[in-house]
Amino acid sequence: MHHHYLRKLGLAMLAGLLLVAGVVMLADPYGLYGVVRKPGLNAEKPVPQHFRNEIKLAGARRLGATQFLVGNSRVEVGFDPDSPLLGGGAYNLGLAGTGTMVAVGQLQYLRSLGISPSRVIAGLDFHDALLAPGQQGGARKPPVAGAGKLGWRVESLFSLSALRDAAATFAMQGDREAETMTERGLNPLHQYIKFVRYDGYYKIFRQRAEENAASLVKKAPGGLDRQGLRAELRALVDAAASDNPGVDLRLMVYAYHAQMLALYEASGMWQRFEEWKRIVLEEAQAARTRYPQAQITVHDFSGFGEFNCEAIPGPNRKGTTHWYWEAGHQKPALGEEMLRRMLAGAPQDGFGMALTLQNLEQDRQRIAAERAACAAAQPALFAEAHELVARAARRLGKGQ
Repeated sequence: MHHHYLRKLGLAMLAGLLLVAGVVMLADPYGLYGVVRKPGLNAEKPVPQHFRNEIKLAGARRLGATQFLVGNSRVEVGFDPDSPLLGGGAYNLGLAGTGTMVAVGQLQYLRSLGISPSRVIAGLDFHDALLAPGQQGGARKPPVAGAGKLGWRVESLFSLSALRDAAATFAMQGDREAETMTERGLNPLHQYIKFVRYDGYYKIFRQRAEENAASLVKKAPGGLDRQGLRAELRALVDAAASDNPGVDLRLMVYAYHAQMLALYEASGMWQRFEEWKRIVLEEAQAARTRYPQAQITVHDFSGFGEFNCEAIPGPNRKGTTHWYWEAGHQKPALGEEMLRRMLAGAPQDGFGMALTLQNLEQDRQRIAAERAACAAAQPALFAEAHELVARAARRLGKGQ
């Protein structure tokens, strides 16, 4: 009798697992199976909450991508890999909350599969090189990509979280404000449409500015991780260009909104920001010597120009923005303009210029002129940055 009961229990469990697997494969919330992708059924996919890196690497491999956009959330939400400027075969591997060494690990994993990129567009974040007081710098190891392991595949098919994501996939179809990820890795931040409708752009910009001010004030007495920055840049270049002659490697200084740069000024970070740029350029120049057949270019999208100095709608106003969600994250519309300036001919001066050690002073003068114009047009932006930094400093002082 016990054997009969156990056999029935085992069959019931097996049937349950098969049912879960069937539902997950039909919904295909992570785009892993491709059984069917039908509008109104499962064409829209949620942003993964687990195994994000593994899912993106598996997607890039499945689609046969040879061009890769790598970086943190500024890449993940700001660059559409389906842009006609890329000509097809691109995938957005950007991951929120990650640093350069995650991108290194991604490229190393793809290279281990025999995938040599024709182009890599990599975002470089100044914030990653900032050290808080007492924080140790130095080179970090790239995380081992688990995309080739079996465990995550099993869990992403048979687990309750996978079943929940499958149900979410069916439920989100037709919801234009759902958080979603495209087949090639872009998170277009559709959920921000709802935030803007309820809170307005001013509140979103302000909240992020307060967070950034607090972070910068905390790190202001610290330093710049020069050793770690150099090591990570070398690792990134090696992962893209080693044994890969002719690769097109584009390194980006992100297109921070003028509000962010005003916070750099107010918190005493500007000199560190300029030193960070110089180190990036020194490593790029050294990389060209190591890999003379590769095309290695640094593009500077920072500054206070026509895009960066976009007006922020005032409090209690229903205005909109075209280029930015908030100071740290541009919209895909600006990402498209950045791609155009990188791939269709970089300007000699201005937004997206190809930056070298030889024209670094020209870039400084360009940014200074842009700042003067932006400050004249929007003095409140700079005054608010000083106010936020002063307030963050007071709070930090009280907390110590």
